[in-house]
Amino acid sequence: MKLLNPVQRVFEGSAGQVFRGMLTMAMGSGAAKGIGLLVVPILTRLYSPEEYGVLSVFTALIFVLVPFLTFRYVMALPLPRRDGIAINILALSGCIMLAVTSLITLALALFGEVLLAPFAMETLAPWWWLLGLGLLGTASYETSTLWASRRRAYKPIARSQVMQSINGAIAKLALGWLGYTSFGLLVGQVVNQSAGTGSLFRRFRQDLRDNWRHVSWYRMKKVAGLYRRFPAWRMPSQVLLAFSVQAPVLLTAMIYDAGTTGQLGLAIMAISLPMALIGDNMSKAYYAEMSAIGKRDPAKIRQITLSVIRTLGLLAIVPVAILALAGEPLFALVFGDEWGTGGRYAAILSLYLFFQFATAPVVRVFSVLGQERVFLLINIRRALFILLAFAPGWLLDWPVETTLWLYSGMLSVHMALIAIFVFRALNREARRLQGE
Repeated sequence: MKLLNPVQRVFEGSAGQVFRGMLTMAMGSGAAKGIGLLVVPILTRLYSPEEYGVLSVFTALIFVLVPFLTFRYVMALPLPRRDGIAINILALSGCIMLAVTSLITLALALFGEVLLAPFAMETLAPWWWLLGLGLLGTASYETSTLWASRRRAYKPIARSQVMQSINGAIAKLALGWLGYTSFGLLVGQVVNQSAGTGSLFRRFRQDLRDNWRHVSWYRMKKVAGLYRRFPAWRMPSQVLLAFSVQAPVLLTAMIYDAGTTGQLGLAIMAISLPMALIGDNMSKAYYAEMSAIGKRDPAKIRQITLSVIRTLGLLAIVPVAILALAGEPLFALVFGDEWGTGGRYAAILSLYLFFQFATAPVVRVFSVLGQERVFLLINIRRALFILLAFAPGWLLDWPVETTLWLYSGMLSVHMALIAIFVFRALNREARRLQGE
């Protein structure tokens, strides 16, 4: 019998295709993030902090609003076994997407300055149509990747992610060199979030044509009821998660100025890209291993989880220490002299970064235990913590550094509490099994 080494065994058997797909997706995502990170030092020498502030708010608004565009029905696309049901989910998501995007775009066209005034971003008002395109492009790309995932077309998804990053970078660089200020960044961001949609849908053009005969208003209504838990639970949870991620930029824009928002936006982007690359892959690997163990052995999951937290904490110490001690000169060297302030903000956020990196994967335990509703509660608490952290800056005119220290501290507590709740949930499950 042929002997396989541990790496080969991972990619053999019934789970092999899953792991190969995960690896392909991770490589595509990693390459895309790497390209995005490499061009940032050039972009920061073409665009000012104020222009980056406009981009940060533009991007934040898109990510906060996108979950509303499909009511999260789109997340159900990979689930049905029958293509006839899936194509009706696709059609339902597309109809909701077009209707909601049209309403948002119309509101921005008519009342753009009023709606954007709280963020001190009236300069975005003339580009209302770009915001509409960004929303539609982002939601369409998500839809196309989920249909491709249904067909297990992982390589095309990975290629589209790389092409998104390349096309977005080229657009930002070219328009920056031509002297288009904020407009160049916004166009590049729209390209970065939507490119690849057409190529994915063209790949499955015949597939969609063959199944389109199953689409009807009656069946769309039926799937809307069948998957109603997605707008009921997934949409509010996703909106809260998106708000929690983007809130620092949006709240900074409301309380402070565009230059400060741009510096913070760069700081968050610079520290999140490499950490997301490592953290996302670690989370997927951890989730796969814990799912294989399942609910039958919570004691083993608890042991592995503790080991994961310790290991990730040790790995995070050196980069976090470098960022905390030398963030300002490091940012000035890499991104240009006027971006040293962003490095100071990144140094403050390094506290939260440590806790996030060490504990982020373990939240997947709640999915293994079948406690998905806990995610909504976690996102509610995180949103409340962020609002409380920025409230003194709004009410008491705290300087931005003080606000960021409070934000970093409260989010560190939030991540630590997640780890505590995970261990409590595992202990309860262990006691329950012992009592049976």
